[in-house]
Amino acid sequence: MKQVKQSAVLLAALTGVYSGYADNNTLGTTNSVALTTSLTNTFLQISQGTNTVLLPTTGTNVVVQIVQVPPPKPPPAPIPTYPWVSSIAAGFAFTRGNSDTTLFTAKFGTQKKKETNEYIIGADGAYGDNNGTESQDTIHGMAQYNHLFSPTLYGFANADALHDGIQDLKYRLSLSPGAGYYFVKTKVTTLAGEVGPGVVTENRGNEDNTYASLRLSEKFERKLSPSARLWQNAELIPQINQLNNYILNAEVGVETSLTKKVSLQVVFDENYVNQPAAGREKNDVKLVSGIAYKF
Repeated sequence: MKQVKQSAVLLAALTGVYSGYADNNTLGTTNSVALTTSLTNTFLQISQGTNTVLLPTTGTNVVVQIVQVPPPKPPPAPIPTYPWVSSIAAGFAFTRGNSDTTLFTAKFGTQKKKETNEYIIGADGAYGDNNGTESQDTIHGMAQYNHLFSPTLYGFANADALHDGIQDLKYRLSLSPGAGYYFVKTKVTTLAGEVGPGVVTENRGNEDNTYASLRLSEKFERKLSPSARLWQNAELIPQINQLNNYILNAEVGVETSLTKKVSLQVVFDENYVNQPAAGREKNDVKLVSGIAYKF
């Protein structure tokens, strides 16, 4: 019966001899077609929704197909990116007159933090001269990889290398794997602790030495404002079978932005060696201010 009705509508649309016939035709959805003239009318095909069409006109009409176009699909979600965040800093000071001193420092740092992996690389150096005698001669580099098992628990692998001519240290290489934990981890404040075994190999006072060690470390950072931050970190590296032979490194710094890319840094560093080379002091301390550029 439905096919007969559809044929009648089509026949009426093509010949114009049928008047006032209405048909409910389901084409996947519900549609309504009304022909109200005895002349030649339009034949309509309607799909994708419930529609009502009324043809009150006279004369010869065309064949019309009405199709509701489905809405476009939303664009795919952007793929997150994790760029390297880097900075270089330099400081310079000199005096002339009763004292003749020169001090130059440079520092580079870069890091990438992904959802479950973190990469941290740094290098710094200092050279100083006081009345013709070297007062600073250091080159330092470090690298660390963190793998997060949860938002707060992670495993790490750390490598650190140092040359200090004033300490009569040709080189010291420290390697340490271990575990770390974020005790505080917010957008404003982070506080983490790390512990793990390690090995240290060095040439100090023209003597080579390699020993097993333990590495204890803590790292703190606080955003004081959108343009200023404070950080502090420290690490203790004792020799496992001779605990009175240990190294303590500490740093405290503050940074404030001058522009979007340029900032001012003031950093206090201390390197303490409980058993230094003969004729050398146990600790080296420096307070440096400099300009940093971020990229």
